[in-house]
Amino acid sequence: MGTGREGCRMDISKRNAMQIVNEISGIIGQHVNMMDADGTIIASTDPERMDTYHEGAARVIGEHLDELIIQSDDEYEGTRKGINLPILLDGEIAGVVGITGERDEVVKYGQIIKKMTEILLIENFDKEQKKIDDRIRTRFIDEWLYGDAISQGQAFIQRGARLGIDITLPRRVLVAEIENLRDYSDSPEGQRIIDRVNKTVRRMVGEEKNGVFAKTASQMICLMPDCEDAKLRFFAQQIQAQVWRQFSIRVIVGADSRDGSLLHQSYLRAHKALRACRASRGSTIRFYDDINLELFMDEIPQTSKAEFIRRIFRGFTPEEIDSWVHLLEVYFEADGSLSDAAAQLFIHKNTLQYKLRKLCEQTGYDPRSLSDSSLFYLAVQFYNENRDELNFV
Repeated sequence: MGTGREGCRMDISKRNAMQIVNEISGIIGQHVNMMDADGTIIASTDPERMDTYHEGAARVIGEHLDELIIQSDDEYEGTRKGINLPILLDGEIAGVVGITGERDEVVKYGQIIKKMTEILLIENFDKEQKKIDDRIRTRFIDEWLYGDAISQGQAFIQRGARLGIDITLPRRVLVAEIENLRDYSDSPEGQRIIDRVNKTVRRMVGEEKNGVFAKTASQMICLMPDCEDAKLRFFAQQIQAQVWRQFSIRVIVGADSRDGSLLHQSYLRAHKALRACRASRGSTIRFYDDINLELFMDEIPQTSKAEFIRRIFRGFTPEEIDSWVHLLEVYFEADGSLSDAAAQLFIHKNTLQYKLRKLCEQTGYDPRSLSDSSLFYLAVQFYNENRDELNFV
């Protein structure tokens, strides 16, 4: 067993060993085996030899041999003729790689295969170690972000320092997500695009001094050093511009308020601002201090929102609801101006007037009246906030 990589034990996993022996065997056209530090065959292109004892490998390990050439089958227990060489990881023997075949055929490959095996194992180990390190970092950020660390004091600060994260610095929070995420998340290619967008935003945050990136299944969370709203907005705009340049994808962003809140509270505020972004469609960046109605939107269950929309648009199909929501949204953004709304919709003012009267007849609510328009405005907000989560069946 090898140790190294800052004291980490470098055991050879069966999965990695099997990948490597298959890759090497495909190149040289000979059976290849890999044995662990106990001399057990943990990977082989000859299925019959799996999990059997290889005395030759045990000798290589026990006697620190540079190589062991076996002249005939069963010269040692569980062996076949061929060559066996130690796998050195950080100067220690972690296992043995063996090539089965006639001496003249296999000796020429010996040192090359040994070195290739060591390189591949180290690469695989580094990848797995990075995954472990990422999980440790993610778990720490989750504790920090979701408020579990408030009472952990100095010990938690030191944990962060070991990970290169200074949690004592004042922070601002941005929460970003891909607009119309469902269009991408339901296909392998779309998921690859999401991963690439995440990497781009992670890189941009990492380039900011003391910037910390985290993510959930759907959101990218940017923990930035304390700054004015204008600077935070500029960074959000840079993210949007870069993602659009690279992928032609729009990103919407919610930002917290600058009041020295605990990080968990700042995150919740940025998240509310993001939901307000979804609901308003036209806005791509919203700050918590700029939202009003959206402050209590999260407190209303999705089932209640869906029921409210069904009552307002009773008897409408989902497609009809979507069409009416779009028309009403433009109408509200135009502050009730028929001329401005009609121009935005590319229809005549009289056509819009007719549509609004028709909506009143079908629903019993008049979007042109002050009292009824507030009902439609709420329905539009609920619908746009997260249409994928609302069930209108």
